[in-house]
Amino acid sequence: MKNIKAKIETALSRPVCGGWDRGFLESILEQIDKERTLSVKQKQTLGKVLARNNESAQEVHETWVTTYQADYKSDAVILARYHARQPYYKPMAQDILAGRTPERNKFLRMYENKYSKKVLSQHKEQSKYSVGDYLVARTSFDSYKSVEFEGDMVWANQNRIIQTFKKRGGFVLRIEQEIVNAVKGAKRYKLLPVGETTPVIVEERYLKKAPKRK
Repeated sequence: MKNIKAKIETALSRPVCGGWDRGFLESILEQIDKERTLSVKQKQTLGKVLARNNESAQEVHETWVTTYQADYKSDAVILARYHARQPYYKPMAQDILAGRTPERNKFLRMYENKYSKKVLSQHKEQSKYSVGDYLVARTSFDSYKSVEFEGDMVWANQNRIIQTFKKRGGFVLRIEQEIVNAVKGAKRYKLLPVGETTPVIVEERYLKKAPKRK
């Protein structure tokens, strides 16, 4: 066990080790420290994880760091904000948001994912509305699903603000950088409902310009 423990600690010391691999190795290390026997499946998985984070993998990672920083990092942060809310790539997304370089092959799979492509497309698309625009809710607007708040708030206050926005609309304070849904019209706007002091965040697909008064 001492030999296995040393190999795990060495792998954990390498920057190439991140995301799910790091969590798995830390879990196995904890079991070893508690003198628990590893299952056959755990041993098999351990061998694969150590191989993915060996010295050769670290050398590839060091070259990848330069490429990642130059060509992918800005897009990676955008994607990480989306995938941090999803289960599949969440560990890697958390690594990216923490400033760590993700493992190359896993990252490229995420980067080429159809949802990632939609997120980047929506992020880079020209905003339909601008700061200062007066917007109202479309008929597709859902009081329970279409609004986000920046901080915690009791439901009664949230509901009042949402109903105010549905009735009166609001003015765009800021165009948000974060895309949280891989759909058309996912660009998000921070708006101040008319007559309220607390802003709301609504996606473009639920908004339209207020009709001009005659």
